[in-house]
Amino acid sequence: MTDPILQNALNHLLGGHRRCEHQIRESLDRGGEHATAHHIQTLTDCSDLCRVAADLLDRRSEWGPSLCEVTARVCTDTAERCERLGETACATVCRAAADACTVYIEQIRHPAEKELLRDDEWLPS
Repeated sequence: MTDPILQNALNHLLGGHRRCEHQIRESLDRGGEHATAHHIQTLTDCSDLCRVAADLLDRRSEWGPSLCEVTARVCTDTAERCERLGETACATVCRAAADACTVYIEQIRHPAEKELLRDDEWLPS
């Protein structure tokens, strides 16, 4: 059984990869400031990092958490850039990927708290 926090990170990372790939095509079609080399590179970096981070997390690579931290920063930067350009769908998906990575990293850093939370789920209300 996959940890739900890990599964959430995987889902959001793969969503970020797909959305950024779509946004690259959309931005190139729109032209202007949407199609600048810097913006396309930002989207490409985010897409690639989301894909690779998801792969490493899925394989339980020792490098997965470290890459997930970097990916969260890049996703946040990409979301901010997309918001400035009015690309709200991409901004929303990238921010969700960053948030999911952050939650996953916090779980890795504080495993005892995860167990406490799991135990609390079984306590009567």
